[in-house]
Amino acid sequence: MNLTESKKNSRFNRKVWAFKSDLTSFLAQCLVSQSPYTVPDNLSICLEKFDTQLDSTFSFDSAGMVQLDLSTLTTTINELLENVPEIMALNERKNGRKGMGYTDRYYPELEPDDDFIDLMAVAQNITCEFANKADAECWLESNRVS
Repeated sequence: MNLTESKKNSRFNRKVWAFKSDLTSFLAQCLVSQSPYTVPDNLSICLEKFDTQLDSTFSFDSAGMVQLDLSTLTTTINELLENVPEIMALNERKNGRKGMGYTDRYYPELEPDDDFIDLMAVAQNITCEFANKADAECWLESNRVS
């Protein structure tokens, strides 16, 4: 790995503190932003079941916080997502079509029923949200006005 790659990946080679609600809220944000619909099916059920799994996966302290390792968070989140049937259903097209699809700026938009939510992308985006939050906190701390 060269210096540029090492620097680029270093933002994910760290640990961050998070509340349980941070994990759930980032999931909600990512599911909604990646959904072909305004609100994904069974969103509240998805969030409640995900929230329940967090307790068996992470050791939250008395303040409700946990230290997350960003280098492994995507894999951990993806495993949690795959354990919730209602979340897995979001990863399937409603019209049942299998295989690849193609779209570009010249083709009309896909029908919502021919689209799905990529769960690995959701897990990656949740990790990125934590990295972005940590970057912002570092910047704010270094630019604090006394």
